[in-house]
Amino acid sequence: MRRTARSRAGSLSPPAHASPRRCWFLFITLSYRQKGREIMSVESRLAQDVADRQVSMFAMFVGPGLTTTRAALSKASGIPDSTLKSWAGGTAIPFHGVLTLRRFLPAEAIDMLTEPGGARFVDVEQAATNWDDIAADAAGLVSEVCEARRDGKIDHIESAKLKRRGRALLAELAEAVAEG
Repeated sequence: MRRTARSRAGSLSPPAHASPRRCWFLFITLSYRQKGREIMSVESRLAQDVADRQVSMFAMFVGPGLTTTRAALSKASGIPDSTLKSWAGGTAIPFHGVLTLRRFLPAEAIDMLTEPGGARFVDVEQAATNWDDIAADAAGLVSEVCEARRDGKIDHIESAKLKRRGRALLAELAEAVAEG
């Protein structure tokens, strides 16, 4: 009786006509496929994290009463409003789009997109660093953390404010450190 592929699918033992070399090849192939799935899942988690942060970034920095409106950003950057709307919804921003947005949004906004990859943008042009302002901002953040902890825990609203303030300070520090 001849075994079909369907009847072998659930079997853990190789078919009688399989050579040891063929079994080894199948094992290696399956191992690489498994590794590929693991790599793909890491990539897809990273892509999802970036997409989530991208949506948050637009919600925090682009809109009425925020850093800029979508219409103003579109006019200043030359990026069509429909494209910005798509990006705000989570469609992946191409690298050249991030570089364009970087000129019109605060550094902490763009850092939200690069944080999952462990990277930050730093300006190449040197500017005078005002260490007193940075120290005052750092002291202000410490004060806000103490105030948030006053009741014994930091709630989600306070955490969001602290993250926003921390990102701004971190972006400022990254630029200062890069200036040397």
